[in-house]
Amino acid sequence: MSTLGILKTTIADEIVRDDLSSQIGRAITTAISLWASRRFVFNEKRYALTTVASQEYYPMSSLTNTDGSAIATGETLIEIDSFTLTYGNEPYTLDDRTQQWLDREQSATFTGQPNSYGIFADQIRLSPIPAGAYPCVISGLAELGALSSDADSNAWMTNGEALIRAQAKILLYRDIVRDMEGVALAKDALAEALEPLMRRRSAKVQTGRIAPWVL
Repeated sequence: MSTLGILKTTIADEIVRDDLSSQIGRAITTAISLWASRRFVFNEKRYALTTVASQEYYPMSSLTNTDGSAIATGETLIEIDSFTLTYGNEPYTLDDRTQQWLDREQSATFTGQPNSYGIFADQIRLSPIPAGAYPCVISGLAELGALSSDADSNAWMTNGEALIRAQAKILLYRDIVRDMEGVALAKDALAEALEPLMRRRSAKVQTGRIAPWVL
């Protein structure tokens, strides 16, 4: 498993510079932020949430991993693909609603089993307001936990390591070293790193079969 420290050392070796430690660290952070909103296999996750009676809003920080363990520091949900509530051992899919719809339809005096949700100010809003504790599972695109110490690691340091390494080198060559030939080489490496990641992603969402047109 690669770590932040290992990636810093690798990049320093590849650009043949041992005097850019802080710049390399910032380049890695920026590289991750540039790709954080792009969906790959490794940054799709499932989270758990248990509602509380009469509580309408739930901060993203209240989510846990599906095994009940705490999520990593700085980790949060960027996009929601599905929101499922379980009641009486039966799963119920909640509908995605806008804040306008919830403002119009929500009743502060009525509680029950939620059937809708919305996202506002980095919080999950449920409608109706829960009448009790309902276990929920939320699937979507995750912003992975922050990397601060050299020993830290996440999927960007393993599955996405080649992508982040190439992107960080583009930033270093372009903004620090001012080496446009290095930028070109790093862009080639970025394309090489991206291609298998996108193939794995496509394999999940495409059947690989030719489907008939529906008129």
